[in-house]
Amino acid sequence: MRKRLAALLTLALLTPSNALAAFEDVGFGPRDVAMGGAFCAVGDDPGVVAYNPASLGQATAVDTAAAYLRQFHSPSGESDRDVTRAAVVAPVRQEIFNGAFSFDARYDRRTRVGGDRSFGVAYGTRGLKETEGGGVDFGGALRLLSTAFDSGGGSGSKLALDLGVLYRFKDRYSLGASLLNFGSPKFGPDRAPLTLKVGAAEQLRGVIFAADFTKRENSSAGNGQHTMAVGFERWWATARAGQFALRSGLSLGEGSRTWNWGLGWRAQGARLDYSMTVPMTGVARFGHGLSLSVRFGRADPEGEYEKLLTQELKYRRQLNEALEASSIKQWKLAEELNRLRAEMTSLRAEVENKRASESEARRRLQDLEDRQKRAAESFEKAKLDRASMALKTKQWLFQEDWRSYQKAKLAGAADSVLLEQVGRLLREYRDSGVDLSEASQELRRLQRAK
Repeated sequence: MRKRLAALLTLALLTPSNALAAFEDVGFGPRDVAMGGAFCAVGDDPGVVAYNPASLGQATAVDTAAAYLRQFHSPSGESDRDVTRAAVVAPVRQEIFNGAFSFDARYDRRTRVGGDRSFGVAYGTRGLKETEGGGVDFGGALRLLSTAFDSGGGSGSKLALDLGVLYRFKDRYSLGASLLNFGSPKFGPDRAPLTLKVGAAEQLRGVIFAADFTKRENSSAGNGQHTMAVGFERWWATARAGQFALRSGLSLGEGSRTWNWGLGWRAQGARLDYSMTVPMTGVARFGHGLSLSVRFGRADPEGEYEKLLTQELKYRRQLNEALEASSIKQWKLAEELNRLRAEMTSLRAEVENKRASESEARRRLQDLEDRQKRAAESFEKAKLDRASMALKTKQWLFQEDWRSYQKAKLAGAADSVLLEQVGRLLREYRDSGVDLSEASQELRRLQRAK
């Protein structure tokens, strides 16, 4: 008994005040950390296992990720730790299990305190209860937590449960809530604090806005903490160099306030992310994060669609330049015709007034009439060429738009997105002379499916 009390006393003396409790919510990797930890309502990313298991069901392909974080300021306070984490997310589309499973492992090294390990398996549903433009999903995770203190005492393994719910509506908004470390397992003087997270997110094509609120219960490190986080992410697609992302976020809590930013790059299913944590309170030590994730199977349809749109805008710009050059040429020919008409009128007046010899006037008149005839033929040809180019341009643009729509459809885009694209094509090319029968049939099919 005395030896155990001595060990606990030694641990209390050696443990710095910024060590915080075991299994704090420090995040998964640089993507969510760069967004300030506002990730409770974000989906289709392995990092959601650290925030809300209900978001797992949004996974569209097998996804793997490995991340490393060197943090000095976690959302709940100052903390000197190294976090290594890996996860695999596998979607399942069956009658009984329609969602996604995940397996993750974490090693959290708290400097001069000890090491925390966790192994977890989680499942999130997909479309458990569908609504117009969205649905409700649930998820849960069972994790084995184990801690080993450097000074001994209190080590061991315990089970913890994570629960979550995700509500999606209007195809772009989502609300999430989760309860982490249910059961608050204790490890000697330490514990894994029960944590409640509530978040909202708006996800457009290539853009995410998110906000989270977190409440942690009291732990051995002190009182429970409240944290408010907001985050932003924007992706840009290029024709050959893949896609690039810029992220930023704020984490505002009672124990720590930080500004976070990060970069991302992805191509051919692989993604590389980096983050930096800049403290606004406490010790000025910057945190860093790096991760690599690989998605197998289907590529990112939104990114490919954005790349196609970028190429299409380039082609349209070139076509507009060609049409503008044709318009200038037609205008110059029209000016030449007007000048020739004025000269012919003047010569006719001269002939009538006998100010020029009849033969010379007829010769000049015949010459001008020949020039006028050639100019008129060139003008008419230019008009026909421009009309033909405009029609071909409309047909080409429609074909390019229709091919882009077909690629998005084959990539598994939502019916609401396909319906919006078909409606836009019919409105844009309604009076252009282009055959829209196939698009009209597709519109009726989507309306019946809706």
